[in-house]
Amino acid sequence: MHQSRLFFFCAWLFTGYVSAQDLPDSVFARMSRQLLQSADGYERLSRFCRETGHRLTGSANGTKAEEVMLGTFREKGLTKAEFFPFPIRTWKRSSCQLEIVPHNSDNFVPFKAVSLANTPSASGMWNIVDGGDGLEADLRPMAARIKGSCLLINLDLVRKDSGRQNLHRAEKVSLALRFGASSVLFVHPKDGDMVLTGTASLDGIPVGIPALCISGRDGREVRNWLKDQPLMAGMEVKNVISEGKARNVMAVLEAPVPTRETILVCGHLDSWDLGTGAVGIGSFTIPDIAGALRQQQQYLRRNIVFLLTMGEEQGLLGSRALAARWLEENKLKDLCAVVNLDMTGNPLSINDFDWPGAEGFFSGADKIIVRNVPGFTGKRSHSPGLHSDHQPFMLEGIPSFSMNSSMPDSVYACYHADCDNIQLVKDFYMKNSALAHSLLVLDLASRKQLSFTRMKPKKLVKWLKTHRLKEKLEISGEWKWN
Repeated sequence: MHQSRLFFFCAWLFTGYVSAQDLPDSVFARMSRQLLQSADGYERLSRFCRETGHRLTGSANGTKAEEVMLGTFREKGLTKAEFFPFPIRTWKRSSCQLEIVPHNSDNFVPFKAVSLANTPSASGMWNIVDGGDGLEADLRPMAARIKGSCLLINLDLVRKDSGRQNLHRAEKVSLALRFGASSVLFVHPKDGDMVLTGTASLDGIPVGIPALCISGRDGREVRNWLKDQPLMAGMEVKNVISEGKARNVMAVLEAPVPTRETILVCGHLDSWDLGTGAVGIGSFTIPDIAGALRQQQQYLRRNIVFLLTMGEEQGLLGSRALAARWLEENKLKDLCAVVNLDMTGNPLSINDFDWPGAEGFFSGADKIIVRNVPGFTGKRSHSPGLHSDHQPFMLEGIPSFSMNSSMPDSVYACYHADCDNIQLVKDFYMKNSALAHSLLVLDLASRKQLSFTRMKPKKLVKWLKTHRLKEKLEISGEWKWN
């Protein structure tokens, strides 16, 4: 063997680092077999749901979840694991009473309702105005009636007119405030007795009016009643807001050859307090991904940061805090991609967010996952979205991706609702998710070159407009470009 070739061959044997080609199929197949034997995210989630319960940010349960997951990363062999603390305004529900009464009547009828997070304590009686789906096109014609009233609106779209695009519940509250509403009453999209919680705030700062949710069944009853006579909503709401702190949980897996290039894998650890947080399964899947990739560390060309955020549900608090810190420290330029797991279970395909240049990478990544994950179709989607932990990074032009999943309607119906429990989750959801994401991240971290890059501001603005995200960002006050 030629002397120079012998030198490079010996270097390859010594480091285990593939320097001349992308990884062979055998590496992905071996990791898949190992992960299926070692994955224990479902058992850990089940135990936490049974023994502790919800993971509300700023609560004692939330603090325990932070500590449990830091220990879990270390159990998986990631020695570089630490907390990232940040200040928050903690929110805790106390009591919520809703009564509806016809004008000039004392026939007060109580309805089951829950407060959306970051709504204040409030007491009042307001005329009910049916605002339909709560979009600006719905509210503008009735602007004069909305001011000073209780706005009754749907969480999901009921009208399916061509071109209508739903808004996040917090965006609808923001619009209601803009039109002068004094309170908001959301209707759950499912025709049952489920009620939904979630944040009414886009940035974690408490909003100025109460925002409650009632069930789909009660919403239908109120609307039928409203056809016969004008109604008023009486609310007595007590919530506690105070200064506090929370901690993201972070673990780093470094490439064997020093580099600044980094892949970020994130998911939110926090959950709401009405259920146990079982359907928020992404964060409990990430340690299994980290453990699987640690065993393939010799193949990495890029570092991997595993991030479990707190406060995502209350306004992306943890991811915003970290992105701001990394921007200040000039570390965001090192991020090559963000892979976000938010309620990700039983994945079917990749959402490449229609990121420019992504096709060149994902045409190969799809095939790797299809070969190793049962039921994975590889039929990619191209739909960038907001309101999850990728957002602060995506708005800095950093490539962001996620998985499309399929779970029974019973799971999605209990998302953020009081019926959220571990019986909705299956072990194979989490194993399939860990497997698909591990394959994707290994491919991202080991490819010689990635076909996509960070978008510069001018291109990013055009891309956001193309995907109809400008209006949402303007409503939330996050459109920072002229």
